[in-house]
Amino acid sequence: MITSFKDYLKEVFHLNNKKLFKTLNKFFSRKEIDTLAINSGFKKRNRGKITPLEFLHLNCFSGNNICTSTLEELTSYLEIRKDIEVSPQALDQRYNLTSIEFFKRIFIKLCELQQPHLLKAFKSHGFNKIFLMDSTEIKLHPKLKDVYKGTTQTNPATLKINLLMELLNYSVENIEFSNGRKNEQNFSKHIYDKLSDNSLVLKDLGYFKFDDFNIIDSKNSFFISRLRAGTRLFSLNPKPKYGKNGKMLVKSKYLVTNAGALGNDLKPSETREYNFLVGSHEPKQSFRIIVTKLEESAIQEKLKEIKKREERGKTVSKLARDSAQISGYITNVKEIDLNQIIEIYRLRWQIELLFKFFKSDFQLDKIKNLKIERIETHLYATLIKMILLLEITKNIYDGFPKEMSIRRVLKSSLQILDGFLNLLKCSKRFERLNSKIRKIIDKKKKVLATKSY
Repeated sequence: MITSFKDYLKEVFHLNNKKLFKTLNKFFSRKEIDTLAINSGFKKRNRGKITPLEFLHLNCFSGNNICTSTLEELTSYLEIRKDIEVSPQALDQRYNLTSIEFFKRIFIKLCELQQPHLLKAFKSHGFNKIFLMDSTEIKLHPKLKDVYKGTTQTNPATLKINLLMELLNYSVENIEFSNGRKNEQNFSKHIYDKLSDNSLVLKDLGYFKFDDFNIIDSKNSFFISRLRAGTRLFSLNPKPKYGKNGKMLVKSKYLVTNAGALGNDLKPSETREYNFLVGSHEPKQSFRIIVTKLEESAIQEKLKEIKKREERGKTVSKLARDSAQISGYITNVKEIDLNQIIEIYRLRWQIELLFKFFKSDFQLDKIKNLKIERIETHLYATLIKMILLLEITKNIYDGFPKEMSIRRVLKSSLQILDGFLNLLKCSKRFERLNSKIRKIIDKKKKVLATKSY
């Protein structure tokens, strides 16, 4: 019998734990993994010394970093730990297009299996879902420039990762690899079929697109986006000009200003909101524009960044330079105070933290001079590990603790993935593992509470 809230939490934890164990145990069975391997073309009949499950273990759960370990080190691991004799050349051949597809299918399937958890660490502000989009770049060896072109001569080969996540359940919704030159705006289309009434999309400047704003608005959903420097802002001209035929001259229909010009009427640190029509085509839509004038030191920092971009050969418009004095947002959210709009937008930092964990803690910034098939297989293997950590750790207390950053929680739990498949052989072992993570988090929470006190 449950007699206290503490007992209730333990019971919820136990039930969620049991459900997660069953889900993962079934998914990582030899039968399920073999099916995915056959469908991806990775497994053909019964040939090969390394089974798909053992190959998955080597890349995800052996403690080896596939991109920093040598083939000799990996084959030695297989011989010592798994009693599998395979040559470095044979192992290298296993990293090919089918291995990429195999790991990609595992990752997609895991995304589909993510359990809904309404995380208490994030306020919904009345929204049913909060979607975040962002991208990060991984520098590759220059010899891969024909596969993943970079944007500059100093970075001739760059792999860009676009990520879409839903914050309230902390779930990964979509991911895409592209070269460094591909426009991030094209990734925005992946949000459309995921929107439901009262969803919110937080967009960075890389995803600034008028068509997206209109589509999100038409689906009874909301967006908050950074305002692109130099955005033209329109208002209806109260005194338009007319031609001899009595028709209004198109060019006189609107009065036009830009975001930078709005800052001229503001004092440093002052924030003000406006309503303007925006859009490249007709009809233009009316949205809220929120503008803050920056302090002089922040303005000078932005101007320095503009100068650096110009020195790298990038063209910066005069409007962008004129807009250096302001920080702005555009939104169709109407019922929330402008200060709250800015506060809500800061939730987008969570995807930055996830990327930091993804790149730094999995050491993706230390990729060697390797063939692209091995690199892409490794990237999907890393994503698989990240999804698993998210599912296991967000199960604690039915949501992440408010007192701790998510990156800290994930980093503290990173070692649990070593030998993970063995943990799935026994439900009690899996439950003890979750209890240990819970204790680690409790200790860190106490330390943080002591520091804040």
